[in-house]
Amino acid sequence: MHSKKLLSPLRKITLISTLAAAFWVSMGEAPDAGAAASPAARGTAVRVVIDPGHGGSDPGATGNGLTEKVLNLEVGLLLRDLLLLDTADPSGGGQWEVLMTRTTDQTISLSGRVAIANNWPADRYISIHHNAFSSSAARGTETFSFANGTTSAMVRDQIQDELINAHGLVNRGSKTANFHVLRETSMPAALSETGFLTSPIDSAVLSAPGASLKTAIAHLYGLQRSEGIAPYLPSPAPVTYCTPKVTSLGCVPSIGATGSASLSTGDMEIFCDQVVSQQFGLMIWSRSEASVSFFGGTLCVGGSLVRTPVTFSAGFGPMDCSGRLSFDADAAFLQASGLAAGEEMFAQWWFRDPGSPEGIGLSDGVRFTVLP
Repeated sequence: MHSKKLLSPLRKITLISTLAAAFWVSMGEAPDAGAAASPAARGTAVRVVIDPGHGGSDPGATGNGLTEKVLNLEVGLLLRDLLLLDTADPSGGGQWEVLMTRTTDQTISLSGRVAIANNWPADRYISIHHNAFSSSAARGTETFSFANGTTSAMVRDQIQDELINAHGLVNRGSKTANFHVLRETSMPAALSETGFLTSPIDSAVLSAPGASLKTAIAHLYGLQRSEGIAPYLPSPAPVTYCTPKVTSLGCVPSIGATGSASLSTGDMEIFCDQVVSQQFGLMIWSRSEASVSFFGGTLCVGGSLVRTPVTFSAGFGPMDCSGRLSFDADAAFLQASGLAAGEEMFAQWWFRDPGSPEGIGLSDGVRFTVLP
């Protein structure tokens, strides 16, 4: 088990940001290669290179409106962010250092990926792909290593299991292949093919909202299990934004959230402190952010707004800022609201402020990413 360092939580899962690109490819792995003590056993961070396959002039597989290089990059960036979140989360999971072969739509040769990766060097190499075939009847998930009986094969098997759990596609099994990036890497390496873009069944699953996040989480769980770590999904920290409206009493309402925004086990509470006491309020939310003038303050959510039930601020009052508003945005609420894994939710509190000309108080906004 790692000794985890306490880092500041990352603000949210992002799809794109600039990290140095690199990748690892090895000298063919013999059955005992990679059998040295794992980084986890050594008590240090596990160095993972993530390779979103194809890119640039090489689109990879195409089918049913999907392009492999795009999906590969989306999954790779999400996996990177999950590993960084896992490192920053002191509650569980592992400790990782991450390097990408690419973070944009660029062409990188196989030998280039190999050279960069081996020069880092990495402890694990994960190549992310999606499949295609001349017949649309071909379906399912398969994951490859260069040889059986190796650490690579163990990593391969864990990822394959988790991908099947995540998407429930046909299990084509764990396999070996003489792929360049598996043969030439000097560290344990696995290459996943999550599903066939040429299959209308697989492509429907892989293009559904939150599908790429599920794929990334499956790779996270596979990596964790390969290091002897129980699968653990780190929670992206909710982020506050926008400007609250100072109340007539001079207090600044402050929004916040605790718990997890998960569709399966969520226990998130969205609250607002420094509210005028003994007043009614409600939370509004949407799928988009805003920052526009509104009733002497700022409207922080945009698009189609949804209102939650009215609640009471209580407090010591009758006119002070000891009031507090709260709402349980738990798994049942997220599911009933039709939110999908990977979507962002934006929320803000409104409440009565009898001392202001408009009679309305407004908090700042909070945003967070919905997890499976």
